[in-house]
Amino acid sequence: MDSDVKHGIRRAVCVLALALWGAIPLRGQEPRPLPLPPDQLKQANEVMEAAKKIGPWESQSQVLEDATDQIFSQHNWNSEPDQFARQLMRDVGRIAPWNPHQRQEVFLNAVQERLMLTHDQRTQLDSAFRQETMTFAMRHFKDIVPIVLEVAKTRANNEPFTPEQVQEWSNRMRPMMDEGMQVIQRVASRLDKSMTAEQRELLQADLRAFVHRHDDMKKMVEKWQAGNWSPADWGLQNDPVHAGSMAEHRAREAEKNALVEAARSGQKPDEATAAVDESAWDKYVKWFCHAYECEERQRVQAEAILKKSKKEAITYREHKKEAIAQWEGRIVGEKDGAKLVAAQAELQRLLAPISQTFDRMKRQLASLLTVSQRQKFGDPLAVEQTAKRAS
Repeated sequence: MDSDVKHGIRRAVCVLALALWGAIPLRGQEPRPLPLPPDQLKQANEVMEAAKKIGPWESQSQVLEDATDQIFSQHNWNSEPDQFARQLMRDVGRIAPWNPHQRQEVFLNAVQERLMLTHDQRTQLDSAFRQETMTFAMRHFKDIVPIVLEVAKTRANNEPFTPEQVQEWSNRMRPMMDEGMQVIQRVASRLDKSMTAEQRELLQADLRAFVHRHDDMKKMVEKWQAGNWSPADWGLQNDPVHAGSMAEHRAREAEKNALVEAARSGQKPDEATAAVDESAWDKYVKWFCHAYECEERQRVQAEAILKKSKKEAITYREHKKEAIAQWEGRIVGEKDGAKLVAAQAELQRLLAPISQTFDRMKRQLASLLTVSQRQKFGDPLAVEQTAKRAS
């Protein structure tokens, strides 16, 4: 029953816009407008007209389905109650938003079947949900409608949403999220009083799943409030309208990752540790190429040296894995100081060929440097010898 309160700011906006257009009717009744002042009724009509300009609902609903599938997948919302909510959102979403009566019928039919509601319970749910939604919408009309209108117009113009827009919407609507949760809890509480134990168990399972999704979205909204938003956050990574902004986002992420990697490359790995751990050699080679400003040709040669050296070390380690594991186990469990020193010395002896391969790799890397690089940064082997003598 929680699917009408959508899992994000965008989805919440759409639902509330429908509530503003007309009170959700009881079965068999015709929709009637909310008792809005003329200026607010004009705004509500403007929202629905803008929504209709977005284009055929069949194509828009497909975009929404894909986006919602992406969101559920990204957040691992895959429990049975999650999947029910997802299917209900899919069924309701295929009906145009300017047909709220039909949407409500689909919603009520699905919830009635899932929770095994009687006719009276269904009527109670419909009435409670309609009353709560109308009250909520009236209370927040002035905050909601400008956002809904901007969302609809942006989409109708085939323009992508921007992080700045989402930041503003999130800041204005974040305080409403907890109140929206309270609405659902009040409706559920009223329904709970007339339920059997079996019905109540089903309802509580769905509520727990809803609370989990709600909490996940609160964390996302906090990120958006800080201006960190991408179309993928709303599952729009496959939306053609957002193709350009997704490309820009990926480029920014790639640049940021490159800067982070460059910063890491500037930190020389501890050679004593790296010498007997071939898994750390990639970082050493990246540091070397960064520290000595290697050209592309040198980097390619460095990668070839790395690959060959690692293969040699891995082959040796595999050949000696049982003996290495034996001495590593003794070191972990040894309490006697003298025996511990002896075990460490034996392990060091076993790992010596790997250390020798590392030293050979360093010499091969140093041989790639030009005279100008050695003059500018120093000869890495000479620097190493000086450090050894000092120690």
